[in-house]
Amino acid sequence: MLDVALKLVNDNPDSAAAIGEADLAGIRHQLNTEPELRGRVRLVRKAPENEQMGAGIGLLTVAIGSSGAVTALVRSLPALLKARRAAATVELSLPDGRSVKITADSAGDAQSLLDTALRNQQQP
Repeated sequence: MLDVALKLVNDNPDSAAAIGEADLAGIRHQLNTEPELRGRVRLVRKAPENEQMGAGIGLLTVAIGSSGAVTALVRSLPALLKARRAAATVELSLPDGRSVKITADSAGDAQSLLDTALRNQQQP
């Protein structure tokens, strides 16, 4: 299994529409509707910042174990981003430090990165 981290990034930092925990929870819910991803998407808490009482949600992780799960993830993310009112990008990060950003218009780089990472992990 390969854990992929998903971080939602606001494309327009001047925008009043901040990215919050509800955005990440919504993306998690939508990804869990995909049969290949059901039960593989987790919310990850971030450490509390100074003056904060508790930890908030910082990102999502998706456990990828097959090319079907990779395809479902890459197919779903652009549609989820298009449905958002505010512009945003999802940044996918692999445990080895490689990352790629997915926008509402392009997912080809993410497909290639995840396919390669999955292939490398499955080789002896």
